[in-house]
Formats: sequence, C-alpha cells, structure tokens
Amino acid sequence: MIPTSDMFKKIKSIFIVEDPAAEKAAAEAASSPQVTGTTSSPEVSSRAVDTSGAAPDPKFTDLLLKAIESNNKEGFDYLEYKNSVRSLEGVIPEETMRFKSAFEMAKTMGLDKEKLIQSASYYLNVLSSEEKKFNDALQNQKAKQVESRSEQMAAMEKGIADKQAMIQKLTAEIEESRKLLDSTKGEIEQALVKIENTKGLFVASYNLVFGQISADIEKIKSNI
Repeated sequence: MIPTSDMFKKIKSIFIVEDPAAEKAAAEAASSPQVTGTTSSPEVSSRAVDTSGAAPDPKFTDLLLKAIESNNKEGFDYLEYKNSVRSLEGVIPEETMRFKSAFEMAKTMGLDKEKLIQSASYYLNVLSSEEKKFNDALQNQKAKQVESRSEQMAAMEKGIADKQAMIQKLTAEIEESRKLLDSTKGEIEQALVKIENTKGLFVASYNLVFGQISADIEKIKSNI
C-alpha cells in the first residue's frame, strides 16, 4: 500500500498526466466503448459524462483523487499497479510492454488479472459515488437558485400579463370615455346653437312688439 504521508501526492502523480498526447489518449480511451472479456467484474456506471469541451478543473480533480485516497484498499491493488506502470515510463517506451511488465511484478504480489480489474472497478464505483454526491448538491443548488427564481419569474410574468390586461381594459375605457366626451361636446355645441337661434327669434319678436308699443307711445304723446 502507498505510504499514508505521501498517499495523495502519489495518487495525484499517477493520475495527472502532463503530456498532451497522453491526455488525448486517456480521453479517447475514456470515451470509447469498453469491451467485456471473459473476466467478470463488478457492475459500474457506464454513463459517459458530457464535458462539452470543458477542461478538467484542478479543484474537482483533487476532490475526486482525495475520494480515491480515502477509499484506498490495503495491499497491492489497481493503484499500486498503476503506479508501477507510471514508474516504468522512463524505462519502457512502449505502453503495452509497460502494462505487461507491471503486471508480471503485480503477480508476485498476489494480484491476478481478475482482482486487478475488480479493484479498478471498485475505484470507478468510488468515483460514481462522488458523482452522485456532486449531482445531488448541484440539484439542491439548482432548486435554490434556479427553480425558486423560476417561480418568481412566473409570478412576475403573470403580474405583467395582468397589468397589460388592465392597461388594455383601461385603454378601452379611456377610448370609450373619449368618444362619449366628443359626443357630449357635440351635443353641447348643438344645444348652444339652438339656444342662440331661440334667443334670436325671441329678440326679433320682442323688438317687433316692443318697437310697436314704443312707437304707439310716441304717437299718443304727439297726437293727443
């Protein structure tokens, strides 16, 4: 087992690949379909994570590697085997030979192919567990920051729609009142014209009669 004091650094050193070509190969291997051989292994999540082109975040990488560290099993297993493969990079250029050479050494530690695959699958399950924790936390944040605000947005949209309906109603009422106002103005103008006409008729009759009486008074004064 990897010494406790250097465990995280050791695990990080065997997983963090600085060589771009190696990173590309690891990404392609992760995204390619897995071929099941005759050796059985525990069932693990095969769902691929869509990164949408995002680069790995050091914070999350450390989080996942710490989970592997805290779940590191006693004895020689996949982690120690991977460390052996990594340590042979400077000695054996060809990857297949590194895997085979490291496995020959692993067999002397009591590790066979089935146990190796089972232990690697165990760490996949550790990562799947961390993914579930992350997704649960993400869902909680979504509920707090997105869904609740979506409800607020729905309420605001309803409020806007209600106010728009009220505006439309008031606009219709204003238009109706404006028509009534114009109609009333017309009626007033017609009434004023009628009143003025009536006044003119009255004044004409008044002047006719008043003039005759006034004239008769003058005649009486002068003739009697």
